[in-house]
Amino acid sequence: MLRCRVCSHVVSEESNSLPDHSVVNELEQSESNQKRSRKGKRMQANESKIPLLKEVTCPTCWHEFPPEDVHWVAVHDDLVDDRFNDGRQLHFLPSRYSVKGLAYDERGRECTEMACPRCGNVFIPHLLQMEPLFLSILGAPGSGKSFFLAAMIRELQKTLGSKLNIRFQNSNPLGNRLITEYGTSLFDYSDDESARVKLQKTDIQGDLWYYQTVIDGQDTMLPKSYLYAVQPGREHAQFEHQDELSRVLCLYDNAGEHFLPGSTTGNAPVIDHLGKSEALLFVYDPLQESEFRRRCKGHSEDPQIQHAPFKYPQADVLAEAAAHIKRLKKLSATQLYDKPLIVVVQKCDAWESLVGDTYDVLDNAWRLDSEGQALLDADLIKAVSLRLQKLLLVVAPAIVNEAQAFCKEVVFIPVTATGLSPMLEGADTDGRPNLLFRPGSLKPRWCELPVLYALHRSAQGKHAGSLISKLQRKSASNDDSREATVPFPGKNRSQRG
Repeated sequence: MLRCRVCSHVVSEESNSLPDHSVVNELEQSESNQKRSRKGKRMQANESKIPLLKEVTCPTCWHEFPPEDVHWVAVHDDLVDDRFNDGRQLHFLPSRYSVKGLAYDERGRECTEMACPRCGNVFIPHLLQMEPLFLSILGAPGSGKSFFLAAMIRELQKTLGSKLNIRFQNSNPLGNRLITEYGTSLFDYSDDESARVKLQKTDIQGDLWYYQTVIDGQDTMLPKSYLYAVQPGREHAQFEHQDELSRVLCLYDNAGEHFLPGSTTGNAPVIDHLGKSEALLFVYDPLQESEFRRRCKGHSEDPQIQHAPFKYPQADVLAEAAAHIKRLKKLSATQLYDKPLIVVVQKCDAWESLVGDTYDVLDNAWRLDSEGQALLDADLIKAVSLRLQKLLLVVAPAIVNEAQAFCKEVVFIPVTATGLSPMLEGADTDGRPNLLFRPGSLKPRWCELPVLYALHRSAQGKHAGSLISKLQRKSASNDDSREATVPFPGKNRSQRG
């Protein structure tokens, strides 16, 4: 039997039957296919209709490998992977694919899930096509990282698509389920007036936050990441360069205890993502500082002023993270780290009245231009940062000194993940003040800004512009001065964007 090389139709053995067909013997075609399949490299980036990266990175173990080496997860129940000792399905490098581009396992079942060839964790298709953007969220125990993360995702969902022409997609609904549940419990309205909510604190171990696997025969605990795709929308000025500008946000949220001295080991490299991150988001709770609380008394009725549930030396936590990064990056003691450190100063609803200041100008920190380009007013953010830094140097100088001794670029951004004070209702099971919120009552502000700033600094193409460009301010006068006019906070509490 003869078959066309191009369209695969069976044709007559008479040479003049279909002269437009390029004829090949079916047996020869089968042998050719088998030779190609034995190579096990049929997902070459330069041959695929879908453009693939030349090299991809696992967000769990940070292993780098070519996309054709990604493993697939078998479907048939009899195919078990002995490497992991936990009964999970076989992970394999396929030799056969369906017409839909899905691998067949050894029993001929079509597979849909891929995995990292080193650690075995799920590997989503977006990571084969988009550059990852690693962002580490760190801070002391009780600083509000989980509240901030839930509010940040909610505000990004509200802001990026509808106001900045940037698509924000949940790339891994199953893996991101914890953050989705956090957001639902905090922000979904409840008719029950007695309903109260408190997020579960991130623990130092457990399947909710960490991934147990076997690497090189050694039991290993790794952090789970939360994955979200960020791409230019159709109305974005850089839509035609979406292959260059699209990113997969890989977000990490460890327990604060993991950043305390001596908390990590070689078998649990749960904070090694710090060395991969394009920006560090240090969540800082000023209400853990005794001097801050003392000055706030009489200015705020927030129960956290009187009953601070956590009191950790936060500057020491940042110092430990800095030392870990310098070990990973092989930096000397005097070298400054070249990635942005964004200090997320939490709970500003409770303390901004301390100096009679308001940071409402941050409502105007981002916008669209007439061509659909997303813009960030980096000068405004830096002006607010400078003002906030001066305040911290007076009441909590250790955190400022530690930040500036670590990174070349430090930005302080005030945020509130809740927008209001919690209710104090007795003590929790650990004897700490039990601080609760009513579901649906929270009003976060500016929680999206740290990520927008990170995207502005990092999501840039080689031949294109930026996903989020810098807003170029008009000069303050008609002379040759290029210094921009930047409003300082505190001038008009009623101002809104």
